[in-house]
Amino acid sequence: MTLPLAPGHIAPGLGAVLGPHLQQVLAACRPHTGRLTSVEECLGGNVAHVFRVRGEAGNVIVKIRGHRFARIRHIATDPALIAVEHRALTLHHGLLPDLFPQVLAFLPDAHAMVMTDVFPDGRTWREHLDQRAATAKECTRLATALTRVHDATAGLPPLRDGDGDGLFRAEHAYGYCLRSSGHPVLDEACRRLDALPGQQLILGDACPKNLSLAAGRTAFVDLDNVHTGAPLFDLGYLLAHLVLHHITRPSRLHPLAGAFLDAYTFPGPARPWRDDDLLAAVAAGVLLYRLEARTVPYPATSPPAAAGRLRHSLRRLLATGPFTVRDLLDAATGPVTS
Repeated sequence: MTLPLAPGHIAPGLGAVLGPHLQQVLAACRPHTGRLTSVEECLGGNVAHVFRVRGEAGNVIVKIRGHRFARIRHIATDPALIAVEHRALTLHHGLLPDLFPQVLAFLPDAHAMVMTDVFPDGRTWREHLDQRAATAKECTRLATALTRVHDATAGLPPLRDGDGDGLFRAEHAYGYCLRSSGHPVLDEACRRLDALPGQQLILGDACPKNLSLAAGRTAFVDLDNVHTGAPLFDLGYLLAHLVLHHITRPSRLHPLAGAFLDAYTFPGPARPWRDDDLLAAVAAGVLLYRLEARTVPYPATSPPAAAGRLRHSLRRLLATGPFTVRDLLDAATGPVTS
């Protein structure tokens, strides 16, 4: 979501974030925008500050990393880590230029990047899902694109030096996400994910607020969570968000999830998804991570009572033993049972 400003004005936050680097960054935008007309702050990201810079010739996106998470101020971070996302974007755009933004300028002193704007309507898929249900066509297109990403990045070396990818996976993908609810079944899911063959670069944060399906194309953004892991994590992550955004549209969920999962092709041997207990556990863990929001906030996608019913159902599934994707979808669409 963007906050529009009057033409000719600079979003106050941009100057505050960039400080003495403001003019340097705006100068890097002008070859692609022409004369600047406005700057809008893009909302939704938790780690970096993101702005859409508009000009007479077009738009660009400016992303800046500070010393603290943009939306979680109590978490300190190293602004130089934007170089990791720069590396990830350069790699992914080079492999799949139709699916990822292009870095137009990287300004390490400002901890900033200027990128192409891959949101044709200026809106994330999350913003669309807040107003309507997904379509089967969108779900199929999204899964096909995710398959292409995983196929393209299979066999590539880790993004971070040394054991950096492993540490990132343990802290972020597992610590913030799957292990945040403190359930032993999810601890075991993390161990099983690490034991899967075919570990490779994965997106790590593929969710509706970080992608666009507008104008018949698919685009992924926000690659600062790219790391070496199991592709199944990305699939479960997206499945969880598909469930999350259809809590109040339960009749749509089974066909939409089916369209999404049927269109994804795992690298390696076939893995039928309907009875996959590991995929189900990953999706359940991600759902609890979003619903309980202990560390990382996620704006509500349903009334509190509906979200509470789903939390109860997920906790019951985790407590009663192994469950499949089919069980997870039934729990998300059916009444709460004790």
